[in-house]
Amino acid sequence: MNQLKINPAEDLFFDYKVREMCGSCKRYGKKATCPPHVESVDYYYKLLVQFSSGILYYKNFIVGGDWKEQGKTSSLEIYNYVIAERNRLLKNGHYFIIGFGAGSCKLCDKCTFPCKQPDQSLIPFEATGVNVVKTLKKFNIEIEFPIQKHFYRIGALFYD
Repeated sequence: MNQLKINPAEDLFFDYKVREMCGSCKRYGKKATCPPHVESVDYYYKLLVQFSSGILYYKNFIVGGDWKEQGKTSSLEIYNYVIAERNRLLKNGHYFIIGFGAGSCKLCDKCTFPCKQPDQSLIPFEATGVNVVKTLKKFNIEIEFPIQKHFYRIGALFYD
């Protein structure tokens, strides 16, 4: 897993258009951890820039096989890593900490409201309004669309 340490107040780019794209997702409104059930872009802008440290976790996956299954397993790989790192940081005394996953939550076959696993579920990073493509480009990591041969999954942790 690749890691990129960032300063949340200086390195994140927020854009309302990113959050607006959530409305075109087939899971919009169906996941407790996705819009419209999560806080606004303004909320996350005000919150995330208060953290002193941030880490973006990213991995480049090669497209191949069953796309639906690959989407699920790649999301879960990032989710599991972010959760493990969050737990490690908590044990090391970082009690102000928040994590975000890659895409919509894939933990349960059927989502419930409220979430049955709030200690394990993560809000998708893009649901915060962070323009992940522009943020990573600042660090010379180019994400290209449309997806053809490879794709990225990105998660994040913010902590003090």
